[in-house]
Amino acid sequence: MILSVVVPTMNKVELLEQTLKALQNQDAGEGRTWEVVVVNDGSTDGTTDFLATMDGAGINPLLRVVSPPHNVGRAKARNLGANAAAGRWILFLDDDIVAPEGLVHAHLDLLENNSGSGTIGYAITDPSVADAPHFSYLDSRGVAKLSSGPAPGRFFVTQNAAVSREAFLSIGGFDEDFSSYGFEDMEVAFRLEQDAGVRFQALIQPVPLHVHHHTLKQYLEKKVECGRHSLPHLARLHPERIPEMKLHHVVDYKGQAGVGVLSRVIRGLSATPLRSVLESILVRWPADARHQPVLSSFHHRLMDLVVLMCFRQGVREGDRNN
Repeated sequence: MILSVVVPTMNKVELLEQTLKALQNQDAGEGRTWEVVVVNDGSTDGTTDFLATMDGAGINPLLRVVSPPHNVGRAKARNLGANAAAGRWILFLDDDIVAPEGLVHAHLDLLENNSGSGTIGYAITDPSVADAPHFSYLDSRGVAKLSSGPAPGRFFVTQNAAVSREAFLSIGGFDEDFSSYGFEDMEVAFRLEQDAGVRFQALIQPVPLHVHHHTLKQYLEKKVECGRHSLPHLARLHPERIPEMKLHHVVDYKGQAGVGVLSRVIRGLSATPLRSVLESILVRWPADARHQPVLSSFHHRLMDLVVLMCFRQGVREGDRNN
């Protein structure tokens, strides 16, 4: 079997249904047999019953379901899916991603034409849920900045990225100590680069739709959560990568020469009410009829600053609790 699409899910049955329906409409190419492995990570919302109606129903591609006895978290769920997979390559998709026609085919073409590589795609917000300017910012991150060609491991996101199963298993998969939200995907990509010699290629087209709505407040709260737990863990594991990711402004790491002026300013401001003020400005940011922000470049820079301040808030709260 050439490919396994691994989709972890928890309590998103309506979104998962869209994801699986889109995968049923994929054509991997002649002679390319593939499968979908869904990891049902302790769902309580009807996901189990829904998957029971599909599992083994003779649909194309083959669908298999992995069901741990309880919720195990994002990292371990994906590891369980990868261990159960039969494909030469693993394509990680999230349960709120709707694949456009040709996505699986495009990943396989790029993988087969670039020996030893992985692929990193991205997703844009479904226009039907993009009702605020911050979605423009989210859609401009990572591989969306590239035209094609090589992509750095820090852009690896499990909503739409593929890698050799052999390489993935050789490094031990995702670090399961990432028990909360964030950075487990970048971390595994760093080890794939360093320990397995994987070089990533950007997959620019086709672009899936992300159909899960997050308010600005919800998005920023996730960044605070990352700062409490995942970011310090990433800094311990890969201190040399922290400056590359511009995260030296908010977290300390082994071997740092010191804290620069800009870093001190950002860290200081994150301890003031300014973040809340900037967030309120971003919520009211003027936008056009398509919810694209006016003065988008300035809007994106301000979003960058607020995200860093959220990370720092989380780091500070984590330090107090330890």
